[in-house]
Amino acid sequence: MANTITFIGCGIVSLLLLMSILLAGPHLLLPATFMIVTVLVGGLCVYIANGMIKRRTEIMKEWED
Repeated sequence: MANTITFIGCGIVSLLLLMSILLAGPHLLLPATFMIVTVLVGGLCVYIANGMIKRRTEIMKEWED
């Protein structure tokens, strides 16, 4: 569920930043591009961390058995 929310959130924020580029003009192109990249890299980090936490939980359950 967290991965779905992360992907949806990243998509919405990226679309808002793209709209800001279109509405404000080309002088926001560079900062908004860096913000979009930052949002997408952050989403990737959350995705990887969530996978690591799930795997850790599975390993801990195996050790308890």
